[in-house]
Amino acid sequence: MEAFSLRYEHFWKVAAHSIGWVCIVIGGAVLLAWWLRPEALALSMPMVYAMKFNTALCFVAIGFAFNLAVINGRQAAVALALSAFTGSIAVANLLQHMFAIDFGIDRLLHEPFITIGTDSPGRMTPNAAVCLALVSAAIILTAVMRRNSVARVILGLIVFVIAGSALLGYAIGVESSRNWRPLAQMPLHTAFCFSLLGSGLIFIGARERGYPRSTIAAALGALTYLLLVLLAYMEMLSQDTKLSELLQASGANPRSTLLGIVLLSGALYAGMIIYGFRSAQKYRDVASQLRESEKRLAAIIETAVDGFITIDDRGTVIAVNPACEKIFGYRTAEILQKNVKMLMPAPYRAAHDQYLETYKATRRAGIIGVGREVEGRRKDGSVFPLDLSVAKVELDNQVIYSGIVRDISERKKYEKDLLEANAELEEFSYRTSHDLRSPIASSLGLLSIARDMIETNATEELKPVLGRIETSFRKLDHLIQNIISLTRTKAMEETESRIPIAHVVRETLDRLYYMENAGRLRIDIAIDDDLTILRKASRFQIIIDNLLSNAIKYQDPAKADPEIRIGAAIDDGNLVLTVADNGLGVEPGSEHLLFQMFKRLHPQHSFGSGLGLYILKKSVEQLGGTVSYNRLQEGSLFTVTLPERNHHAH
Repeated sequence: MEAFSLRYEHFWKVAAHSIGWVCIVIGGAVLLAWWLRPEALALSMPMVYAMKFNTALCFVAIGFAFNLAVINGRQAAVALALSAFTGSIAVANLLQHMFAIDFGIDRLLHEPFITIGTDSPGRMTPNAAVCLALVSAAIILTAVMRRNSVARVILGLIVFVIAGSALLGYAIGVESSRNWRPLAQMPLHTAFCFSLLGSGLIFIGARERGYPRSTIAAALGALTYLLLVLLAYMEMLSQDTKLSELLQASGANPRSTLLGIVLLSGALYAGMIIYGFRSAQKYRDVASQLRESEKRLAAIIETAVDGFITIDDRGTVIAVNPACEKIFGYRTAEILQKNVKMLMPAPYRAAHDQYLETYKATRRAGIIGVGREVEGRRKDGSVFPLDLSVAKVELDNQVIYSGIVRDISERKKYEKDLLEANAELEEFSYRTSHDLRSPIASSLGLLSIARDMIETNATEELKPVLGRIETSFRKLDHLIQNIISLTRTKAMEETESRIPIAHVVRETLDRLYYMENAGRLRIDIAIDDDLTILRKASRFQIIIDNLLSNAIKYQDPAKADPEIRIGAAIDDGNLVLTVADNGLGVEPGSEHLLFQMFKRLHPQHSFGSGLGLYILKKSVEQLGGTVSYNRLQEGSLFTVTLPERNHHAH
């Protein structure tokens, strides 16, 4: 079935390309006959000259216009010019017939030497002029619209019926089918060319517009023959006696002629009805299957998460699915019939048209048929990463490109987070193994010294050694506590509760009072006692612990009045918690190291693991907030901002 369908379409393509050339060859041959004036041909086949010189010239022009506009769909300007030329000659001839005037076009480029079929030498017959005008109008429509249309089909139908009835009239001898008035006959070869042009205007592109060719052909044949029978019947009514005399004089039997017409019409109608019925039945089945297939495909495309974009060979968007609205932020109506480069950022936007032209010229594809990662541009101007795959689709009359786009912003973010997490994990593994091993190795060495001292009864020297061992194990314990705290920060599951911020701050300060030099600090708390926040208490406590212990630990021992200022308030729906001090601060250029793992900016002043501020940052992010550092003239200012509710917690 598929092979038959391919052969069927191949037949139509070959036939379509032949129509224009047949008209060019016939018109050119008649032009040559008019120019050369062979007497033998004029005597033996005078009907050759029934197609007038200007009619033949118009067939050559309209044949080229037909091939350019209807078949190739290119060189629209040339097709328009040729069609306008033939149309103007046809209209001028009609005006000559209607108003009995002479524009001089009957002798255009030649001087008629024989008169056949018209009352004026060289003048185009009125029915030929009408058909030429209609064909010219249909080709102009096609050149302008660049596709088949209902108007073109109707014009082609009229031309085919006029020419087809003339051909049938020649076949069965009905003169009225090819004569509009005395001495206005449509020649046989003229009718043949017009029947080809009419059928081409009707059938070429019919499939794309959903017209079944077989049904059109059956209806066209029936309409043509109905017109023929009607003309014959009208002629018999008006010239019954004359018709009988003519037929008897020529030796023909009127009854047998009429019987032949009836039998032929009956046979034609029976065949067309059977063919039309079977074709319509097949068409209904195929159309039903096609509709179901289209519905399934439409359902898949309409509900797909990925965006589907279809463009023509000029880059104009001809179809998009709803997912594109979410991806790019445009409504469908804002994208359709626009150049697809509107969805691209610079520099791809400027290079897109040239890329299409280069591909059409060289057929070397940079992205067609190959999926790749590109950048897209949303309606708000933001640029984001896309996965794009493009396929080329060759239709009968045009080439289109279908693209599938996928927003990979989230995937890229996860990839970046994963790379950062892996880097942190590697650093964490290295530093923890080093920092855990260092106090253990130091303690083992000190224990060996202590054992020797015990054996030699040097008890007085033993005390400082044991003190150093204790200090090493305290460092080790501090590091382990920080690691546990970090693990809890990332894995802890806890319900939210209402937290009184001022109470938590005072309670934490009481607990940290026994830190070294904590008692010499002046602490100012500017927090309303009624201020609360709905949060996970343990995570919030980690934030307060690290902020206050960091301020106490890194006070300036050279200052006589060290101080810490703690504040909290609701600002624009966010809790803003600040801790300021006049301590050691951070050296200029080192701010980016503050919240990284194992970064200690004052190692000589106080021991620690370097995880405190990193744990603080992770805890704040777990609650959907941010933490920042600002250098003061003396000391530091840490600011923690938490949204009023925890919308962004993972």
